[in-house]
Amino acid sequence: MNKIPLVQCRDSKSLHRRQFLLGAGAMIGLPWLESWPPAKNPLNGEHNNSSPKRLVCLGVDLGMYADGWVPKEMGANYTMPSLLEPLKEFRNHFTLLSKSDHPGVSGGHRGVAALLSGVFNPVRIGGAEVIRNSVTIDQFVANRIGSHNRYESLQLSATNIDPLRTLSWNENGVPLIPCGNATKVFKQLFVDDANPQHAEQALQDGKSILDAVIEDTKELNKHLAISDKARIDDYTTGIREVEKRIERQRLWARTAKPGIPNPIGQIVTYHENLDAILELAALALSTDSTRVISVQLPNTGLPIQVGNLRVLDYHPQSHHGKDPKMVAELVSIETQHMKCVAKFLKRLQFIKEGDQNVLDRTQVLFGAGMGNASSHSNRDLPIMLAGGGLKHGKHLSNTKKEPLCNLFVTMLHGLDIMVDKFSSSMGNFDHELLS
Repeated sequence: MNKIPLVQCRDSKSLHRRQFLLGAGAMIGLPWLESWPPAKNPLNGEHNNSSPKRLVCLGVDLGMYADGWVPKEMGANYTMPSLLEPLKEFRNHFTLLSKSDHPGVSGGHRGVAALLSGVFNPVRIGGAEVIRNSVTIDQFVANRIGSHNRYESLQLSATNIDPLRTLSWNENGVPLIPCGNATKVFKQLFVDDANPQHAEQALQDGKSILDAVIEDTKELNKHLAISDKARIDDYTTGIREVEKRIERQRLWARTAKPGIPNPIGQIVTYHENLDAILELAALALSTDSTRVISVQLPNTGLPIQVGNLRVLDYHPQSHHGKDPKMVAELVSIETQHMKCVAKFLKRLQFIKEGDQNVLDRTQVLFGAGMGNASSHSNRDLPIMLAGGGLKHGKHLSNTKKEPLCNLFVTMLHGLDIMVDKFSSSMGNFDHELLS
């Protein structure tokens, strides 16, 4: 991309050509700014002052402990379950759906891959099992609203995962393997592919990639309203905070650690990495680099540390057999999951877009392909839907046993994708969630 001098940005005819701050090895996407005149963005044909609709899907491999997740009461006046306590300030911004799942999907862990598609069809070819999945809702959406963005969709993860349990599958039934490495995701979003060496050296030297665009940033600020200057400051602060996390990982990796074993060659903990991944997801949404993201929460891959508990895999805790100690450990881990989700929602809510914020315009689905992991059940899945400008604040108990894909149809309607059916759906939840 040729660099367009920022002084030209006051001309509405040339403004739309500038979507990035460019420097040696850096390509920093710009967030939504009130100061831009309403020129069309050639990437998506929309005006710069329009706020797009988005979708984020988070999937947990091992379900959520039902006694800490499902409220006893239906409707708006339910008592907040323990696992949802970290989200209490967002009570009116999310909906809980219980007693819902995908009819016909079974197989315990193997059914995890069906969360976003409603379809799981393992077939045996010779001596190997091959998964024939269907398109997942995130990819269905990406094909319709993401084709003009820098990335049609992003697949992320708290750690590396088993390819056969991946969250996202394309229309050909091919699993889309997520990236669980925050450094790689950072480079994908902010390093210029045409000239990555400068950025790589800066990161290795502990410098900020923002140094490469500092002059452009100063020039940009000359043309911005005060509110937009605050947006740019918050945005660049977010980038720098992720850089600092990555640099801490590098420093720790280069430091001798006598007596401290490192059995898997990684340094950061599971939830530190998840926080970094979710912050990068928020930055990607705020710059309209993509409008569709999936994030997977597997059970292993990095050390999981909560208080005095440190494990490399919490699969044993999920198979608690009602043992009080194992249940307490499981709940502490899953509570940490929800604290990370709460930070993510708060970050989206903080990013303003006109008279709304990114959470207002982003549906965030959180769920799992297993209900009771202890018994390998794929029934009664834990499902939460937040944001997106929908009617929230209730616990909906699906006593009619409507397929979970009914919710997906309503989600599509909320994204202005008007379909009558998705996968196994037999209706929708429009009357509960749409204004």
